[in-house]
Amino acid sequence: MSKSNTSSSWIAQFKPGDRVEVSSDDPGFRGSWFAGTVIRREAKNPNRYVVEYDQLYEDESGEKLLQETLDWIQLRPPPPPPEKKKKVQFKFGDEVEAFHSDGWWEGAITAEHSGGKFAVFFRGSKEQIVFEEKDLRLRREWVKGKWEPPFEQVQREKEVS
Repeated sequence: MSKSNTSSSWIAQFKPGDRVEVSSDDPGFRGSWFAGTVIRREAKNPNRYVVEYDQLYEDESGEKLLQETLDWIQLRPPPPPPEKKKKVQFKFGDEVEAFHSDGWWEGAITAEHSGGKFAVFFRGSKEQIVFEEKDLRLRREWVKGKWEPPFEQVQREKEVS
């Protein structure tokens, strides 16, 4: 992925084959991110991309992966994974993304349970669901080509030796 600076704003530029996560403003999907791959950039509008999802299909048969044409603002690279030798310690109140229904959904930890499980509340759907630690990641925003808060800073604050 490269970036383009224009007088009005920063614009991400993705290449065919780049891994991305896609956000949606559709009702019921706000605050979610779904994994996919950039297929191509639109020739007529270079700020739009055709993306094929990893786990969303065109129909109920599940035979053909869904492709959509999306604005660049709906795309971000996948966040870097935490270092294998360092463990993130989740706690009450953490803003997280939980893997649920084939995507990552923004929520907040509302309770810590035994066995490495956490209750996460989703503001959009007003649901609370319990997740295993492996299905959680710290929430951050992709802003002008950088993760906010910076990934390294969050890692340092959350690491457990």
